[in-house]
Formats: sequence, C-alpha cells, structure tokens
Amino acid sequence: MLHEPPETFTDEMTTPPNKENLWVFRMVHYQNLPYILEHGMHCRRSTKAYNDYVNIGSTEIIGRRDTVTVKCDPTCVVNDYVPFYFGVRSPMLYKIHTGYGVPQQPQEDIIYLCCRFVELVGSDLECCFTDGNAATGITTFFTEEEEYSVLDWTSIYATEWHDNNKDGDHDRMRKKHAEFLVKGQVPPSFIRRIVVKTEEKQRLVEKWVSGTQLDISIYSNRPQFYF
Repeated sequence: MLHEPPETFTDEMTTPPNKENLWVFRMVHYQNLPYILEHGMHCRRSTKAYNDYVNIGSTEIIGRRDTVTVKCDPTCVVNDYVPFYFGVRSPMLYKIHTGYGVPQQPQEDIIYLCCRFVELVGSDLECCFTDGNAATGITTFFTEEEEYSVLDWTSIYATEWHDNNKDGDHDRMRKKHAEFLVKGQVPPSFIRRIVVKTEEKQRLVEKWVSGTQLDISIYSNRPQFYF
C-alpha cells in the first residue's frame, strides 16, 4: 500500500516510518510525463534535460540552486541532482495552487512521481538526503541509508508549517522541505506509482504508461496529496 502521510500527526507519528514502506515524491507538470517515461528524470544541469520541460515553482529558487554546493559532494551544486520530497502537500504546492510568489497552475496539472526509498539507495545511483531545504545554509546532508531516522518526521508530515504553528517550531518550513537527491538522472524504471488529482488525468496518464513496458500504478482522488 502506498504510504500516505497523515492529515494530522500525534506523538506516535514522530518516529521515522519503516524504511521498507518509505516513498519519495517528485512533483512535475503532467506535460513532462511522456518524456520522463521514455528518458527518465534528469537534473536541471544535465545535457540530456528536456528542452521543452514545463517548470513549476519559483524560477528564483530554482536558479539559486545552481550556486549552492552539495555539502557531501562539494564538486557539485544542488541542481546537479534530481530532487524529491519525503512528504506531500508541500508549501511549494500551496504557492503553485494560489499563485503566491510563483506562476499559478491548476493542481490537476501537477502530478507526483513516487519512488521507493530502499530501491533508490540500494541501487548504483549516487544518492544523498537532507534534513531540510537543500539550498539553505544550515541544512545537513546525509549519505548513509540508516541516517534517515534522524530527520524530523513530524515536520515532514505536518499540515501546519508557519512560524506560529502550535508547536512553536520556527524551523518547521525548512524541515518540511527535507529532500532526497539523486545525482544526474533517475531511470524511469524506478517510478513505481503516479498520483494525480482527477480521474480525467488518471485516464490520460494510464494511456501514456500503457505504451511503455514500465510497471507503474496510477492513483487519483488522494486528497492528502492536494489542497
């Protein structure tokens, strides 16, 4: 069953999830999917990156990641890696949904590509992960698989992330954006599930996936993924 972060969290949910059930999520515009299904997910600085890629989010933030060094791989910057979130329904999706500081896009045009944590870290791909937004100076980078347990899972699964949240955690926004990073590219075979907002998009994505040899399940009507 697809791990679905809870709508609310309790003390029992502050412990890390079982890594065998841990998923990482990449939000993309649905129009990028045919290229991704054929060529995989490429980092922003890759020479194989899709020229017609439809960007979502803040171009300023994306551009800044061209200058931020990956602390565990100092020859690279963050945009040399393909980023995923550990959680869903992120502050960035809220900004996309509302048009707050970024170009507004309908949520039904945003889809989630879902990969298994254990499959990625157990592969030959170069992976690392962070305890918060990778472009923030105080963020720590990790390379050991078992270190995932030190991440703040309360923040990652939080539905309230403002500075005046009920826990008084003024670092929650950064920690909610904890990232899983894969160097260079992620082959399409690592995509196990795709979550979309509407049944209409589900039918379209199913049509695209059916034209491949990939084993991907598609889900719609998952309210915890969208606003």
